[in-house]
Amino acid sequence: MEKLAYREYLLSDENIYHAIYSMESYVFDYNLLDIGDKIRYHRLKDKFSEKCMDATIKKVRERIEKLLDEGEYISAKVYFRPKKIGDGGKIVFRPLHTTDLITQIAIVSMLHLFIYDRTEDGRLILSNLSRLIPANFFGNRVSTDPAYLFKTWKNQYQTYNQKANDALKKYHTSLEYKYEVSLDLENFFPTIDPMVVYDYIMRHLPTYLNKDDRVLLKKMLHKLVFCRLETELSRDMQEEYCKISKHRSTGVSYEKDTCGYVRGIPQGLPQSYFLGNIYMLIIYEILKKDFPGVAYFYVDDSVIFTNEISEEGDAFTEKLKHINAEIRNTEEFYRDKNSDLCYPENTEGFYKSSLYGVGLHLEGKSNYVRLDTLDESDLYLKCISREVSQGGNDFFRMYSDEENRNLEKKFERLARQVSARWKTLEKEKNSEDAEKRKENLQKIQDKLNRYYKFFEYRRMRLAVMHEPESMEEEYKKQKEELRSIIFGKNGLKNLQRFRNKKKFSDSDRIAILQEFMGQYRNNIWDAAVGMYRQIADEKENRELRGYILLIDRLCMGETDKNCSYMKQVYKELLSEEWNTGLSERYLRLNYNDPYKSLKEYAAFRLQKYANKHYRVAEEFCLKMEEKSTEEIFAELLPKSMTNKMKIVSANTEQIIRMVMNTIYSYLFAVEISDNPVVAKYSRKTLSYGELRILLFLRNRHFRMENFRNRKISLKDPENAADIDYTVMKVVEIFYSFVKDPVRIDNLILTHKYTCDVWKNGSKHLYFYTLHNQEHAIVLIQNIVKLIHAIDFIKVSAIDFYILFQACYLHDISMVKIPSKDGFLVNMDEADQLAYKFYGKECESQEKEPDILKIKKFMLDSYKLLDEYFEGIVRDRHAADSAAEIRKPFEMSYMEPCDREFIAEVAESHYADERDIYGSRSVASKQLISLKFDKILLRLADVLDMSSYRISKPILNHNIDQMSTESAFHWISHLLTEDYTIETEYETEKEDLLTPKSVTEKLIFVIKVNMAQMSGCEIQNKCKNIGIDWNSMNKNELHLTAGKECDGGKEHTCNFLCQWFCVKNNYMIREFAALKEYLNQNPNNYFKCEIEIKIQCDNKSIDEKKFEILKNYLEKKNS
Repeated sequence: MEKLAYREYLLSDENIYHAIYSMESYVFDYNLLDIGDKIRYHRLKDKFSEKCMDATIKKVRERIEKLLDEGEYISAKVYFRPKKIGDGGKIVFRPLHTTDLITQIAIVSMLHLFIYDRTEDGRLILSNLSRLIPANFFGNRVSTDPAYLFKTWKNQYQTYNQKANDALKKYHTSLEYKYEVSLDLENFFPTIDPMVVYDYIMRHLPTYLNKDDRVLLKKMLHKLVFCRLETELSRDMQEEYCKISKHRSTGVSYEKDTCGYVRGIPQGLPQSYFLGNIYMLIIYEILKKDFPGVAYFYVDDSVIFTNEISEEGDAFTEKLKHINAEIRNTEEFYRDKNSDLCYPENTEGFYKSSLYGVGLHLEGKSNYVRLDTLDESDLYLKCISREVSQGGNDFFRMYSDEENRNLEKKFERLARQVSARWKTLEKEKNSEDAEKRKENLQKIQDKLNRYYKFFEYRRMRLAVMHEPESMEEEYKKQKEELRSIIFGKNGLKNLQRFRNKKKFSDSDRIAILQEFMGQYRNNIWDAAVGMYRQIADEKENRELRGYILLIDRLCMGETDKNCSYMKQVYKELLSEEWNTGLSERYLRLNYNDPYKSLKEYAAFRLQKYANKHYRVAEEFCLKMEEKSTEEIFAELLPKSMTNKMKIVSANTEQIIRMVMNTIYSYLFAVEISDNPVVAKYSRKTLSYGELRILLFLRNRHFRMENFRNRKISLKDPENAADIDYTVMKVVEIFYSFVKDPVRIDNLILTHKYTCDVWKNGSKHLYFYTLHNQEHAIVLIQNIVKLIHAIDFIKVSAIDFYILFQACYLHDISMVKIPSKDGFLVNMDEADQLAYKFYGKECESQEKEPDILKIKKFMLDSYKLLDEYFEGIVRDRHAADSAAEIRKPFEMSYMEPCDREFIAEVAESHYADERDIYGSRSVASKQLISLKFDKILLRLADVLDMSSYRISKPILNHNIDQMSTESAFHWISHLLTEDYTIETEYETEKEDLLTPKSVTEKLIFVIKVNMAQMSGCEIQNKCKNIGIDWNSMNKNELHLTAGKECDGGKEHTCNFLCQWFCVKNNYMIREFAALKEYLNQNPNNYFKCEIEIKIQCDNKSIDEKKFEILKNYLEKKNS
């Protein structure tokens, strides 16, 4: 890409298209857009719509030219969002700004020239200015991914919290730093002097810029920092907007008139957060001198670990005043040294007034705490932070209803625990002896507030998922819970008074707003409204509409209708004009398909390939392998569209991925989308080659180099084979947990290999349960359940890859036919068998030949030899399977180091549990957590016990020919219907946040088709499992893992319990070892209990099968 002059680049299609491409990442409050912009926003989600792109690019270019050449300024609206209740019951607001969508895209197009350096090949690299942002600044860091203007805030804020919490734990232990200082800048964005930011940036622009480029940047920067205010404010709102910060005790007074311009930096517009970071560089240099140590920043929030604190009197407050004085001096330096003061016309007095000047809160939000005074609950906020991190990931990776319910229970318990701790701190804060700790307690409460809203919001989302389920009472309960959050205790009564036009006293007003702000401040209220609207009837929606108007009236008064944040956000609910078909749901359904235009291109340009034979696809794919990126684009896109995408396509492979996915999906006659679960529109079956290609192209982690290196040829007979559709049960799991397309492709190859190997069953294990790809799929699903149920065990994407491969391959040697020569060279079992028959052979030779005896002898020999070979296959299968995995032939598509890890994990499933749980390992410090991998595989394997693993007709036809062992296990599988995992969370004291203060009870509910509770004598008590006699009834049995049974003392055992414990001995030992391990690990936040709940129906099995079970158990018990 030719390097253009700055102005050409600024106005180029490529630059503006780049700004459109990242649009979703910087429109921070979509609900503040008007209806026309909302429609445009949804249409622009289709990044291939040439008509929409051309029209938008033209408008954006015109907007930039007017800003630069015609003296116009960015025009912003301001909306006041309720923040808290201040002194005297007055609402304190956060002013949030917005502007039209075209202007926001224009802003980002201009911002690109400040945050990126341009290269000739179009690659995005951080500019000199962006590189000034230090590594300990986590908020709004510039992204080089063209889909994002800034790195995603969720990941960055999570990292910020994790770093701060880790440092807290570290320095609390070492006391290398004795104090944690939390600083908060008062009214940050409105008090930033735009001229200071302007001058700082101009001073730090690259020195190699030519005059014209520097002049252009100067003009753009002026338009980015100074913005007109379009909203006309009433006197009350004008005072709110122009209130002077408490720390500003000096300065020129001002008449609180904005002169039609935004105060400070317009929070809410795309440029404001980058400019805020630039301003924080000035603050950071001052803080480093006064608080030397380790610091972490998230825009204007900061946490510093230092030793430079004096606890005497008001020393800390004086230090804050000193810092504020230094900030003022620095601001004056930048203003005084600026030889090019360029305030907008008639605004110099406004910008030089006491409205401006950033400073620290001198009380309340700026505080410190001695690390050696923290109690365990406060210190272990780190544990809650970990739960936040894990919960955020788990929320989007649920694959069953039971997982949803278990996560809901966890969020409910954590929300209650955090809320209880907050209330305890509130009581401490209001006590007489808490004056010195008051500020520290408030800081902890602020953290707890953030955690509460995280857990509660997600709990509510999960609760709504099962609202319409059968039980009407449950549905009403959930609905009432949402109503209580929205309306509070007296909301509907107050609404009736409002409708009757009765006035509210000041005390009534404050009481109503305090109840409202309690939920609104935590963002729970908005979430509850969104969920409630989906299930409310017309009458309930009218109530909601009226209540919002009431709250808005109490917050804003009667005059300010055009700057209410709530009215703008809930415009669709409050205004009848939105009920004309242009609802949010309509917009999403009609415009949110990112493939909409690509489908139209495909229907027009690829029509000749529709409904063709498989060979046509073969030839087309061969040609595609040789084509360059530009040639692939040309197959589908107009040249003008490709040109617009040059910068974006040079920095991400998502464009080429989507184009190729469209081409191949159309060719293979499947739905054009990113859904990994695919099926053909035609009656033809999908081939493995087609599936492998599509799974690559539908994966957002796609890399063209990796795709080409795989060389997936449809002519290869292995790829031409029809797929086994059971793989569709797990491809979404692969996408969520493994992610990497190369590894997912390896899993598809392993799935095919497992299918092929087990296609004809096993010669010597014909009476053994299934160990094929169906078994592997159940194990994979079990692992997902377990990872969500057991809070402590978390593994990485590569661990999941190793685990899923081991699920397929851990039993792979069972299908092998053992070598007959092995019998001759085996000097242990084989020799013993030979000696056993030697005597019989001699006896038979002394007498006259008896054909019947000879036949019996041959049959007995065959049975023993068959049992021998079966035993060899079964007993050595773990080691033999590991050896198969290590062989470099059939599985050469996997890396040797991966095969070694997979082999080690696979082999462990047959090991003694003490060797697994007793091994030393620190999962958090290892790239691959082999110990966790082994534990998960073993648990998943023992939990695969249901009836699908055997064939009932084969059992009925061959039960007489089965060995006692095989018959027992086949019948036991037939009786076992399925299992689910439930989690319960219990605590003795809710306001404790220390490890092991909450018990996580794992309840494995196993349904069996037998209710045989008859008593039976036992010789030995069970050591790893205990029965709960109090909860037992004719349909349910409760067993506790890791507890010795007392059945031999006061009670006889019952048949069902004895059968279950014998059949599932490995599982019981595994659960006992797991419980002991989780409780002994100091890093586990939860205490662990494991319960097995056996649920049985009133069915009975036939006498013959029952007799087999009974005889087997009696033999085991003798």
